[in-house]
Amino acid sequence: MICALIWTGLAFSCIAGASEDPDNGLKLEMARELGDAEKVHVSADQAILSIREDSVFSGDVELQYGERRIIADEVRYDAGTGRLNASGNVRYADPRIELTGRQGEFETGDATGNFVSTSFRLPQRDGRGEAQQIWTPSDNIVELRDVSYTTCPVDKDDWVLLAPRVTLNRENGVGVGRNVQLRFKGVPVLYAPYLSFPIEDQRKSGILVPDVGRSDSSGFDMSVPIYWNMAPNRDLIFTPRLLGKRGVQFDAAFRYLWPRSSGELNAVYLPSDDLVNATRSHTRFKHRTNFGTGWGLDASLEHVSDDRYFEDLAGSLGAASPTHLERRGDLRYRGETWRLLARTQGFQTLAANITEDNRPYERVPQFLANGSWNNFAGTKVGLRAEVVNFQRRSGVTGLRLDLRPDVSLPVGGPGFSITPRLELRHTQYQLSNRVDNADRTPTVTAPVLSIDSRAFFERPVGGVGKLTQTLEPRVQYTHIPFRDQSNIPIFDSGEPDFNNVQLFRQNRFTGGDRLGDTDKLSIGVTSRLLNFGDGREYLTATLGQALFLSDRAVSLPDGASPVADSSNMIAEVGMNFSRRWNADVGYQWDPEATQSSKAEVRVQFRPDDERIVNLAYRFRRQELEQSDLSFAWPVSSRWNFVGRWNYSLQDDKTLERFAGVEYETCCWVARVVSRNFVNSRDGSRDTAVFTQIHFKGLASVGGRADLLLENGILGYGSR
Repeated sequence: MICALIWTGLAFSCIAGASEDPDNGLKLEMARELGDAEKVHVSADQAILSIREDSVFSGDVELQYGERRIIADEVRYDAGTGRLNASGNVRYADPRIELTGRQGEFETGDATGNFVSTSFRLPQRDGRGEAQQIWTPSDNIVELRDVSYTTCPVDKDDWVLLAPRVTLNRENGVGVGRNVQLRFKGVPVLYAPYLSFPIEDQRKSGILVPDVGRSDSSGFDMSVPIYWNMAPNRDLIFTPRLLGKRGVQFDAAFRYLWPRSSGELNAVYLPSDDLVNATRSHTRFKHRTNFGTGWGLDASLEHVSDDRYFEDLAGSLGAASPTHLERRGDLRYRGETWRLLARTQGFQTLAANITEDNRPYERVPQFLANGSWNNFAGTKVGLRAEVVNFQRRSGVTGLRLDLRPDVSLPVGGPGFSITPRLELRHTQYQLSNRVDNADRTPTVTAPVLSIDSRAFFERPVGGVGKLTQTLEPRVQYTHIPFRDQSNIPIFDSGEPDFNNVQLFRQNRFTGGDRLGDTDKLSIGVTSRLLNFGDGREYLTATLGQALFLSDRAVSLPDGASPVADSSNMIAEVGMNFSRRWNADVGYQWDPEATQSSKAEVRVQFRPDDERIVNLAYRFRRQELEQSDLSFAWPVSSRWNFVGRWNYSLQDDKTLERFAGVEYETCCWVARVVSRNFVNSRDGSRDTAVFTQIHFKGLASVGGRADLLLENGILGYGSR
C-alpha cells in the first residue's frame, strides 16, 4: 500500500508493507519528510494512521531519525508538529547519551525532549546514573533533576555524585553540578556548591587528583591541583600545597601553543617558610618559536631563591643534585648549506662551596656557523667558525675565535667506505685580567688528519633465513701534532668519560681550549641479529679499543698527561630475545691496571603489560658501586605491589627505597607509597608517605605518587 497526504503544507508519505513474520506479526514502515530535514523511520507491530489525530504505533516500536533511535511499547506521533510521545519501557540513544525511562516526549524538528524516572549512560565516558527528570532544551544541552552519577559498573556504586541539578553540555564535553555531594562507599567525602566534570574524553577545567602525604622535612603535605582550560591553545594548572612545617606553597604552570610558538612558564612561591623564616621561590620558563624559512628561537630560563631550595623542597636526591641553573637564549638558522647560531648563556650557581674561580663562564654572546658543501669537485668541504665572549666576575676573561675548515674525500662501494679527512684548526684569543705579563693574544694552529674506514657484512641465520646477522667493523686512524697550549686558559674545555662515542672522537677534549695531540688507531666491531620482517633487533654486541702509537703531552691544567699505550677495552651488549626478557650490559676493562674500570648491567623481566621487575648494577672504580631493584607486580586482579631499593655497595648505604600498594577497580584507584631517601648532597635523609585516590571519570591527570612510580620503576608509565 502506498499513500500520500498533505497536512499544513508538509509532505507526508507512508509506505506500508505487509509481511507475515511468525515472531513479530505485521510490520509497518513510514517515512516523514520535513522539507530538507532528516527522515523519520518507524517500524511497529501495529499502526493506526490518522490525518487529523495522532498516529499510534504499538508493539515493539522502533523509531529512528538521523543518529537518534527510540524504542518503546507505544509511540504517539503528531505528523504536523513532529512531536513524539513514547511510553512503556522507553529507550532513547544517540552517539553521546542513552536514556531509559517510563515515559518520554520528543520533538523531531529541533531534537528536544523530556524524560521522567530515567536512567542514563554516557558511552564515550563510561558514565551512568539516574534522574527523576531529564529534558533537552536544545540538541547539545541536557538538564537533569535529582541526579546520581558514577563511572562504576551497575550494582556496584563505589563512588557516586549526588546533585539536585546537573547540566550536561555535549558541545564542550562538560558536566556541571550544583550543591554536589560525593559519596565513597556510602560515606560523604566531599561537598561542593559547584562542580564540573568531563563527560567526554577531552580537556576541561576543574579540580584534579589531590595528593595527601607527609615527610619528615616538611610535615603534613597536601596539594590540590586546579586545572583551567583557558582556550584550545592555552591552559593553566594552579596547585595550592599545604606543608605542615613550612606553610602554604603556590605552584602555577602555564602552557601555550600558537601556530609558530609554544612554551611553558612555571612559578612556585612559598611566601614564608616557617623552618628558615624566608621566602622561597622557583621560576622556570621555556619557549620556542619557528619563524619559518629555517629560522627559529629557543629560550630557557630558570631561577631559585636560594642554594638549598631543591634540597628542602624538590623531594629527591636527583632533583637536589644540580649545582647550576641555565639561562639561555638561542637564535638559530638551518639551511641546506649553513647552520647558524647566536646565543647568550649564563648560569645561577647553587653550591656554596664552589669558588668564583671554578664557576662556569657566561657566553655573552656566542656566534657559531657551520657550513658544508657536498660533491665539491668530488670532495666534501666543511667549515666551522665560532666567536664567543667569555665573562665571569673573577679570573681571566676574553674573546675566542675558532676556525675549523675541513675537506674529505669519501670513497667506497657496496658494503664498505673509506673517508680520509683533513682539518685545519686555528684558535685565537683576546684576553683580559691576565697576570704576570702573560700573553694576552695566544694562538694555536694545527692540522687534524684522520682516515675512517667502515664495512658492512650480513648473512642469513636460523630456519629458512628468517634472521639476519650483521658484522660491522670500523677502523679509524687519527693524527694531531703537539702544540704547546699551557698558556691558554680553560673557558669551556674538559675531558669526557670514555665510551663508544669517545672512542672515535678525533679530539679527546671537549670545547675549544685544548687540542689533544695523538697518534691513535681506533678499532671497533659491531654485530647485530635482526629480523627484517618486523624490524626487531634481538641482539647487538660491540667491542672496541684505541691504540696509541706515540706519547701524548697536552693536558688540562690540573691533570697529568696520559701515558697508557691503549684505552680501556669497551664491550656493550643489548639483548631482546623474548617478549618477556631484555637486558643491556656495558663493560670496560683497563689493560694497564689489569682490572675492571666501569660496568653497568640492566635486566628487565616483563611477562605482560602489568608485571615488571628491573634489576640494575652500576660500577665506576673509586667513584660508585650501586645496585637497583624495582618492581610493579599484581597479586590479584585489583591489588598491585610496587617498590624500589637503590643501594650503594661502596658506602654500605641505601640511597632510596620505597614500597607501596595500589588497589584499582574499574572506576577508582587508591595508592599508598612510603619512601625513604637521601635528599641532599651532605647525605641527610627524609621519609615521606604519599596517599592518593583517583575517581575515574572525575579527573585525568595524576599527582606526585604517579610521578614517583613512573620515575622510579622503568616501564611503569607504559603499562
